Amino acid sequence: MVAVSDPANVAVPAFLSIEAVAPVPGTRDPLAQHWTLYLDGPFDAGAAARLAGFIAQQGISQAAVYLNSPGGSLVSGMAIGRLLREQRFHTHVGKRTADPRKPASGVCYSACPFAYAGGTGRFLAEGSVLGIHRVTNRVPVPDALAFEQVVSGQAMGYLAEMGIGPGLFQMMEAIPPDGIRLLTRAEALRLNLVNDGGGP
Repeated sequence: MVAVSDPANVAVPAFLSIEAVAPVPGTRDPLAQHWTLYLDGPFDAGAAARLAGFIAQQGISQAAVYLNSPGGSLVSGMAIGRLLREQRFHTHVGKRTADPRKPASGVCYSACPFAYAGGTGRFLAEGSVLGIHRVTNRVPVPDALAFEQVVSGQAMGYLAEMGIGPGLFQMMEAIPPDGIRLLTRAEALRLNLVNDGGGP
């Protein structure tokens, strides 16, 4: 197992941690034939660059990516999603356990579904959840309304780019930024957020 950590790591991390489990040569276990990446924690501004550097350094060409995150930076979530799509990795919602080949259920809220949307195959195991709310800006800007309109436009464009149905953004808009709406599996399938491996 390989891990990328932040020197400022505390009990409640303020950054996305990256853990990786390498494939096992010659194994017949399909789950051990490729890399497994665990992305856990909030999406910070440097997360996409760290993940891209790690993938390049390790020479990872095929991976199952497990996301467990409360959200964080939308820009970072979209950057990671584009990176995962470029690499043609599959995404799941889950977190690492003592047996890294048997992940536990996890949560993917706020900005996290944007990263999850980057997977070519997007899986949602029983017990794991996807949660959404309205896109918002938490950094003071001169014209907050205009800025949020720009961010909303970028978010809509990104979801279309990833092949996600426009209904997802409409559902997000109905949920206040301090709330979370959990998607049912049926809703996620209908919106093409979950595709059970039927990627582009």
